[in-house]
Amino acid sequence: MLAVALPKGSRKATMCKEFGSTLTGPALQWYINLPSRSIASFAVLSDKFVEQFASSRNLEKTSDSLYEILQHQTEPLRGYIARLNQEKVAIPECSIPTAISAFKRGLLPDGDFYKELTKYQCKTKEDVLSRAWAHVKWEEDVSSRAKAQQKPDPMTIRLDRTERDEKPSQRPASDSGNRNRGRYQNRPIEKAEGMEVSTWPDISHLSVSRLELVNVLRQMGQQVK
Repeated sequence: MLAVALPKGSRKATMCKEFGSTLTGPALQWYINLPSRSIASFAVLSDKFVEQFASSRNLEKTSDSLYEILQHQTEPLRGYIARLNQEKVAIPECSIPTAISAFKRGLLPDGDFYKELTKYQCKTKEDVLSRAWAHVKWEEDVSSRAKAQQKPDPMTIRLDRTERDEKPSQRPASDSGNRNRGRYQNRPIEKAEGMEVSTWPDISHLSVSRLELVNVLRQMGQQVK
């Protein structure tokens, strides 16, 4: 590889020109838009660059950042612990006392676990986690019991289905008798041994007498056969 020695006076100018080759995106566009002859040295270029993009830097998180993590109104304790731990691992050399204080401060003030930590102070991380996971188990057990009570009893469902299946088959005996009577009332009744049976149709269900019926038939004449 060929190495060329630059004169001492042109080194800073070369550094300013080569600085643009290390940039991309908005930073490169900013470099291109710099006014001509506005940069006197590489130190001036560095200061302008830092001033322009200072807000784009990722600030290092501290232990006090944990105070920004708050438990939501309907959030289970397990979810709150997971979010706090995710934030905690991103903090280098996180202070344990600060983490314990932030954890308690972020709990719902009207929750049972906040009241417990207020009554019984915890000084170590292990003590706090032990109490926290015990409360998580209790909280999830209460939730599972509530869901189980909302589900219908399978035995009750089977009984209801059995009752619905039996209802269509339960018909009054009188309906069956009426259908049979209407089906066979005009058929000639077979003569039993030793008995004379009338071949007249059964008109017991009519509201007219037999005499009135005969008179009506006579008036109709030959039309009735």
